[in-house]
Amino acid sequence: MKILHNNKGIPLMAVGKKAILTTTGSPKKAKPETPNWTFQFKDTEWVCWGSANRYPDEADETIGTVGVLSTGIDYRCRTCAGNGVAPVKITGIDEKGNDIVTPLNDMTVINYLRGYTFRKSMSELLRDIFKYGNGFQLLVFNKGGDRIVGTETLNARHCRLSKDKTKLLFYPDFHRGNPSDPKEVEIYDMLNELDPFLDLMWRRDTGKLKKPKAIAFPRIKNYFSNNDYYALPQWDAVLQAGWIDVYKSVPEFIKNMYKNAMSIMWHIEIPANYWENEFPEDYYADHPELDRTADMDKRMQDIEENLCSPENANKAFINTYKPDEISGKENRLTITRLDSKLNADEKLAASAAANSEILFSLMINPAVFGAGMPGGGYAGNAGSGSDIREAFMTNIVLNWTERNAVLDPTELMLQFNGYDNIDIKYKDLMLTTLNEGSSTKETIS
Repeated sequence: MKILHNNKGIPLMAVGKKAILTTTGSPKKAKPETPNWTFQFKDTEWVCWGSANRYPDEADETIGTVGVLSTGIDYRCRTCAGNGVAPVKITGIDEKGNDIVTPLNDMTVINYLRGYTFRKSMSELLRDIFKYGNGFQLLVFNKGGDRIVGTETLNARHCRLSKDKTKLLFYPDFHRGNPSDPKEVEIYDMLNELDPFLDLMWRRDTGKLKKPKAIAFPRIKNYFSNNDYYALPQWDAVLQAGWIDVYKSVPEFIKNMYKNAMSIMWHIEIPANYWENEFPEDYYADHPELDRTADMDKRMQDIEENLCSPENANKAFINTYKPDEISGKENRLTITRLDSKLNADEKLAASAAANSEILFSLMINPAVFGAGMPGGGYAGNAGSGSDIREAFMTNIVLNWTERNAVLDPTELMLQFNGYDNIDIKYKDLMLTTLNEGSSTKETIS
């Protein structure tokens, strides 16, 4: 029997000799986890990222197997980055409340903002914020410590915060465990997140930058998350709701239906809460000698054998159930005879619904990707030029918070280097209608 699992080891789907078994409904709401949430290294207490200190690695594994999620994150990064940036000097505010700006014709600043170092640093920071919910940048000084020469984005997968948020630890092998060898670790001081510029100026005035090492800017995070240390990314909501599991199970279901079209006769649907009730995580946590995933896999095989084997023909089947905790719908084990084994319309509709839910979590209107068929009304049936254009421009407007956040370290750098009243504006290529004489126009915002 071939079995597909989710990231918690729960069977999503199994293909046997006579039946295909799938898990349906909403998973049981997870209990708050109370693992060791900190670890010690070099006399400092560091905060774990996720229950096993592997949240970024688990997120990467999920993103790498969900095409629409990967594409949606890439889309958000691209619309945030726009067509580059331009520095301006603010000279006042007009009667309508708009900034009065003049171009900053300083080639040192212009060349930096157009150069490789800035573009690489900003694109990597956007990537980490949308993938993991958090980004970390360093301020890099010259030898004298009186000037910041650039910013560097650290791969957020390898970063952890100290409990007092004054230090940042960089270690490339968290997927193998917590660090033990100081030679494999870099530790940076981190500026105060209440006022990083004031903290930086205090360090300069007290002589702490004379032999400078790069200093970490305070974490840049998904503002909507209330987590004290590591913000959750926007898409985590659809992971917890089970839509990622739906997305992953549909293509596997259809592939196996085609592969086994001549032999599979039954579709057995098992409520999601069945696994939590029959194989509670708490019990297995208290009995480490037991393998929860292996026990659930065996139960899958037993269900197929008990329901589909010839010796059990004409026997009764007793099924108990209780309402789903999230939807309130009845949770029951359902057995359906597959009269038309290759009819995948229902599964394709569920897949389109999962696609839309994933895009919604990223604040992306599915119309941008022409999401119409095969999702029917759920996918919006959008695809006209107007729908795509308006959805695209709405995304640019909604990116305002993230766009400003990723520029904060660079604007602090310019301020520290003596550039006052400087603002960095984004350049965007906007889609227009044909009556305007062209299909695009560039704007600065």
